[in-house]
Amino acid sequence: MIYPWQQEQWRKMMQLKQAQRMPHAILLYGEEGSGKSGFAQSLSASLLCDQPTQNGEACGSCNSCHLIAAQTHPDLTYLKPVPPEKTKSKKPVLNIRIDEIRKLCNKLTTSSQYEGYRVAIIENADKMLVQAANALLKTLEEPGAQTLLILVSSRPHRLPITVRSRCQSLRFPMPSEKVALAWLQAQGLKSPEIALKYAHGAPLIALNQHEETMEQRELLAKALLASLNGESSLAYAAKLANLPKEISLGWLLDWVNDLVKLKNTELNSPVINEKNRPQLQKLAQKSDLKRVFAYHDLVISYIRKETIALNLQLIWENLLISWDSL
Repeated sequence: MIYPWQQEQWRKMMQLKQAQRMPHAILLYGEEGSGKSGFAQSLSASLLCDQPTQNGEACGSCNSCHLIAAQTHPDLTYLKPVPPEKTKSKKPVLNIRIDEIRKLCNKLTTSSQYEGYRVAIIENADKMLVQAANALLKTLEEPGAQTLLILVSSRPHRLPITVRSRCQSLRFPMPSEKVALAWLQAQGLKSPEIALKYAHGAPLIALNQHEETMEQRELLAKALLASLNGESSLAYAAKLANLPKEISLGWLLDWVNDLVKLKNTELNSPVINEKNRPQLQKLAQKSDLKRVFAYHDLVISYIRKETIALNLQLIWENLLISWDSL
């Protein structure tokens, strides 16, 4: 599916396809929730389809399209980060390892079974371990005929420059608020304005997370406002530790940024957590700006430690105690 805000990128790819100048490797990058993965799947389907439509999209009805839909097309490989083998961790670190890249590269050296393109999509390519990225270089340097590697990343700066320099880059900026809201309304999402604000303008995140994460967001709000209500915030640490780490810490960072904004600008400045503006204003009035900035750095440090096994309950206990001391 090509989203309304991806039409320009699609036109560029279709022009290259028609001119038979398709690169051997493409890096699709941009903010999370901009639809890069869907674009990669649509592009691969277009290249493998027997009867593409007038605008280049896959027909959805030919044999190749049926195989793609069943995830059994022999000339399409999809690779994404996975947990380590035999891990006992309930929340293992996900990576793309060298063995997986070697298997992929070996597969791309074989002939196409349908005498057309061989396509590989590497989702979250920035999670390739260093050895895996190095193993991919030879294929990037000497690709076979009609071979396309599609790397998808929301953090392209984490990819080695040796990998990035061998790919043609295609950026996916966020759509305008008007376009995003119109699309969300067409999907039937309730309160699209609130959902889009929580998602920092990313329409797919707004659509996929809003309904299912509202209770989780409410849990975080109760923890952060506990001291104002005469409660102990530590009572929420164990529950917060069960939430996805990167997502929940991202929500916490939104609260910190709202606090900084209310400390430094007018009290009517727009904030992410608009629903809790009155409580945020109270917190802003009693907090110390230097402590708020130090807390911001603390949250960032935990977000960046994504490859290290951490005791999340201890982290949240530390974060909640520090929050109450702002």
